[in-house]
Amino acid sequence: MTIVLSRPASPVPTKLFTSGGSDDDWLSMELNLFKAFVAVAESRSFRRAAASLHVTQPALSRQIARLEAELGTQLFERYGRHVECTSEGQFLLPLAEAIIARTDDTVSMMRERAGAGTSAARLGATGMVFAHLLTPILTGFITAYPTVALDLTEASDVDLEEAVIDGKLDCGVYTPWKSTRAAARHLLTEEILAVVSRNHPLASYPTVSFQMLAKENILLPPAPLNVSSIIADAFRRAGVEPRISHRVLYPELIKNLVRTGWGVAPMPKMLTSPEALGGLVAIPFEERLERDLLIIYPWDRPLPAAARVLMAHLHRQVTVEAARSAGPRPVSDRSRRPRRTVDDMQSQG
Repeated sequence: MTIVLSRPASPVPTKLFTSGGSDDDWLSMELNLFKAFVAVAESRSFRRAAASLHVTQPALSRQIARLEAELGTQLFERYGRHVECTSEGQFLLPLAEAIIARTDDTVSMMRERAGAGTSAARLGATGMVFAHLLTPILTGFITAYPTVALDLTEASDVDLEEAVIDGKLDCGVYTPWKSTRAAARHLLTEEILAVVSRNHPLASYPTVSFQMLAKENILLPPAPLNVSSIIADAFRRAGVEPRISHRVLYPELIKNLVRTGWGVAPMPKMLTSPEALGGLVAIPFEERLERDLLIIYPWDRPLPAAARVLMAHLHRQVTVEAARSAGPRPVSDRSRRPRRTVDDMQSQG
């Protein structure tokens, strides 16, 4: 799901190098040659690539021929209408993608610095995080920065990480599983509770252990949501193989299944406010189970100014709410900054 809240910036110029000079050590190229090459490499078809670039197929063929001539190497093997990159083409592909991304980033940043064009930020998160954590924070951001075009994308944690690394998103709010390949800043830590029916034999217990749930059917979200892996791994580290009966994306459907006796659902605390339970009981684990939420962003390219402002706003709002409710907290050895919990956020109502 993508929500665009204002008009995107106008297209950037495609000219990267200009012709001039006869020194063989300098290549006379244009950025659209690299874009043409990437389009053909990704689609493996001159016809589909030409359609995506809105040019004719002969014009695209001439661009590729020019690039091959200037680089002095063949980039594609032709098999009728189907093409594949040669080894040289495979080597060039990530370099060409980096040139395109860096050029677009540079033009965007210079326009922002000059006050031209529309500022934009692309943020991704899971639907749960958007609905239960980010909604009031983003409402405040839109009010404070009305000229920013905010593009919001709902995706799984796995897809969010890929989108940030590939440059499709500027940043994301993400639950890590073991480690992340993106740059990251700790946002908050959230407890995970065992949700059972009010009539379940465990409903009156102050805490539950993983061993107590060994014979229970366990309801989890799909694997691309990393909280699912965190929960399953915690069971296994405790010597219990979880009996995963169903994987369900929608939290409210999981709760209804628990109400009707289909099993027990370990769920993040943001889903277990008293008004949201309705016939259910949320019980802490004896050995505290939790997940982190991080703001992730790319290592290898600069962020647009609007994305940097958005990230600072997210972090600041979580920090302010945590400080209001909890006061000073111990410094984490890992992040060297206070850890904020969903308890802190929800206590503000």
